[in-house]
Amino acid sequence: MSGSNPLTRIVHLQVALPHRAEFETYVAQKIRIVAEQAGCLSVQWLRAQDGSYFTYSQWENEDFLEGYRQSATFAEIWATLKAWFDAPARAWSCHLITEHPCSV
Repeated sequence: MSGSNPLTRIVHLQVALPHRAEFETYVAQKIRIVAEQAGCLSVQWLRAQDGSYFTYSQWENEDFLEGYRQSATFAEIWATLKAWFDAPARAWSCHLITEHPCSV
């Protein structure tokens, strides 16, 4: 496995308005399966104020993310989600540079 620096994957998804409720129902059913993948530290699905969506997942390293992306589980989930998109997905893989907690 490469490096020990966790990898954050951010994916922007634009879902056609008529499919948003179906998309949210499907994601609610599948998010736990993604979270249970080897090397997955956490996963979140977010809805932006403009109605688009983001996935925010953290992986032990890039090899674990790639293992998931090559899996039958990913192929099934992605094929279903992609059918509801109204624009191509955009994705970024990022490494944390610094973090500082906010004061309350």
